[in-house]
Amino acid sequence: MNVRNILVAVTLGFFFVLLSLFFVNVPWSSELHEVPIFTPGGPGVANDLFTTYAITLILIALLLSSAMIGGVYLAKMEGKP
Repeated sequence: MNVRNILVAVTLGFFFVLLSLFFVNVPWSSELHEVPIFTPGGPGVANDLFTTYAITLILIALLLSSAMIGGVYLAKMEGKP
């Protein structure tokens, strides 16, 4: 092992210890919370997405679809000489 690999291992170990300390010291709520997905005429996640943010949701879906198609196209292009 060279010095760089040892330094990377020590840094990652320190990072994981620090990250675990942050998660251990957080007072997580132990009670269950119900998330309203859909309630007819009331507040719900699906109600907001498909009424208030309908255009935004469609534009994000189009953007992600085109990014996925572009990624597949670029991945297939790399194999050709």
